[in-house]
Amino acid sequence: MKHYSLEQWGRYVREELAMEEQLEYEAHLGSCDQCLEQYMQCLELARDSFPVLAEQTKTAMADAVMQSIAASVTQSEAIDARKPEPVTQNHKKITPSFLRHPVFHYAVAAAVTFLLMSTGVFHSLAERVGSAETNVVASPPVQEDRSSVSQRIMEKTIGMLDSIQPKHERGGNR
Repeated sequence: MKHYSLEQWGRYVREELAMEEQLEYEAHLGSCDQCLEQYMQCLELARDSFPVLAEQTKTAMADAVMQSIAASVTQSEAIDARKPEPVTQNHKKITPSFLRHPVFHYAVAAAVTFLLMSTGVFHSLAERVGSAETNVVASPPVQEDRSSVSQRIMEKTIGMLDSIQPKHERGGNR
């Protein structure tokens, strides 16, 4: 990164550079802390050469700014006064249905779980999964072959599905 010297920043502060160079220096100030520090030093050194505002000018400027602020505030208040008031209707606050309340959802889930447990659905499901696991575990050990892992997973899945198949396909009645 190119850095500018203190003397170059002094020329920039005194406005002795061409417009292109000034733009280049300004762009560089945004990205270089070292040059920014040198620029600030040049400003400090050249502060006596800058024009000083007279006390009357300072107060006149402050008064002008304050009047401008007051005028903008009164204009915004006038604009706010012209805005129509929102129409309020005398509707009762609509309360959400109890069907949307989480407690209702938990109660329904608990009731369905109790119903499934009392009818034995979970018990029969557990028995089927247990028998499928024993069929898979009790299958004869596979000889060490060089088949892929996905091929072995497919074979075990097919074996498990065959054990779950309805019995009527094998000659029984379900």
